[in-house]
Amino acid sequence: MSFYTRYRNIRRVREIANVFIKHGFGLIMDRIGLFEYLPLRKKRTMSDYNKTPVAVRVRMVLEELGPTFIKLGQMLSTRKDIIPGDILVELEKLQDEVKPFSTDEARSIISKELSRPLEEVFETFSEEPIASASISQVYKAKLISGEDVVVKVKRPNIEETVSEDLEIILDLAAFLEHRFEWARMYGLVELAEEFSDSLIKEMDFSREGRNAERFKKYFEDSKEVYIPEIFWEFTTSRVLTQEYVSGIKVTDVEALGRAQISSEKVAKNLATCYIKQILSFGLFHADPHPGNIIILNGGKIGLLDFGMVGALRETLKKQGMRLVIATAERDADTVCEVLLDMGISRKTVNLEELKSDVEYVMSKYCDVSFNEIKIGQVLTQMLEMARKYQIKVPSELALLAKTLITLEGILATLAPNLSIIEIAEPYVKEALRQSYSIKALKTNIYNSLNRIRAYGWGLPRHSMKIMEMIERGEIQLTLKHEKLDRLISRLDIISNRLAFSIIVASLIMGSSLMADQSRRLFLKIPVAELGFLIAGFMGFWLLISIMRSGRF
Repeated sequence: MSFYTRYRNIRRVREIANVFIKHGFGLIMDRIGLFEYLPLRKKRTMSDYNKTPVAVRVRMVLEELGPTFIKLGQMLSTRKDIIPGDILVELEKLQDEVKPFSTDEARSIISKELSRPLEEVFETFSEEPIASASISQVYKAKLISGEDVVVKVKRPNIEETVSEDLEIILDLAAFLEHRFEWARMYGLVELAEEFSDSLIKEMDFSREGRNAERFKKYFEDSKEVYIPEIFWEFTTSRVLTQEYVSGIKVTDVEALGRAQISSEKVAKNLATCYIKQILSFGLFHADPHPGNIIILNGGKIGLLDFGMVGALRETLKKQGMRLVIATAERDADTVCEVLLDMGISRKTVNLEELKSDVEYVMSKYCDVSFNEIKIGQVLTQMLEMARKYQIKVPSELALLAKTLITLEGILATLAPNLSIIEIAEPYVKEALRQSYSIKALKTNIYNSLNRIRAYGWGLPRHSMKIMEMIERGEIQLTLKHEKLDRLISRLDIISNRLAFSIIVASLIMGSSLMADQSRRLFLKIPVAELGFLIAGFMGFWLLISIMRSGRF
């Protein structure tokens, strides 16, 4: 069954295609084969769109297609290793704000999810939402027990809408990979699956609650960071009830001054908060825009909205630190090595060319002290390098780079002279010390031995599976000698020369016999002398060809 005939709702597929055509991407729709399968509106000419840049039209398409595609654009805005810079700038402008749905509907959903009337849960509940996004709406309320809370409620029927769009995106990615080499090179199916998994997780409010609880545990002894409490009795996958915390917006420097809170202290607390998350916990709040960070009394940091959280594997954390340190030390060889180690190369990389580009990037830091280097900027430049050489890096690293860029923008507003690397230095040293400690080495050796043992025990079983697949014809073995063609070519030349030599020798012998037996002419032509002449010419030609080949 073809890609386009398998959908239950062909109307949505047509709607998506027509939005692309509407904004000047009809030629692309034609090239991928949509016009063969769907009755679509007539393509417009590109002259209609000459005044609007392609990147702007891409953003307009995603905004018009709704929540799933807005989220897709926001996810792609973190992938500097895949998306060109001009499109990234536009994707970062995507706003996750839409027209609110009715409060009566929100009340009905909350009541149904909590299996009780709202009056039994809330003493007060705001008539208007305090925030409205593509996936949910947020209300301020007060519990019967007296606590002030915010209630996040999912939009009605949003699961069905997102599920349908994700199915289309996944199948379209598979269709494109089947037809086009560039789609296979960029791993569109893997990207689509990654996005689908991320969005499904973000739509599960109980998961967001668990994330908030994990961070609250991490910072339970901190005097600089506060995480609001989750009220689990009134939380489900579609409704999240969280402690209401009021404070000053992190970028409102004037309000901080009026409250006699030092913006430098806030900047230092915020930088330390994120450094701990990344280096100590391996888990970080990945959406640090000013609306999700508030400042409480005394400069304490309040983190809100844990729908987007990034996780760093230990190996990736070490590679990230090596990348930043190697860039600061102008060590181009190590930078190239790390880039190739932590990514998947889609083509053969010219190492000398890569090293030359890395050295050019590092030349920008020649007159910059180590403490003045922006970590997010370094990671971003390296991701752009990876895109140029088609090295696909882990999505966690791309998300980390985007998070650090946003964070450094906030820190620059609060304290322009603050060095995040200077604050991070003791944490980096501690992380490196722990990674090379006796305990860490013992753990690594133990894990390696366990993997070797598992591979050893599984080897016979895997070998039998491979043999069975070969017998069934599922695996085909092709043997190719890389220099065999050259050998065959040389043998062909040798055999031709040998045959040529035999002909020359035969002409000489034949002519000699004729010369001995008779002096007669054939049609007045001296046959023997002519044979000697031809043999001499051919012999001379053979000698010249051998000498020119350099193999005399």
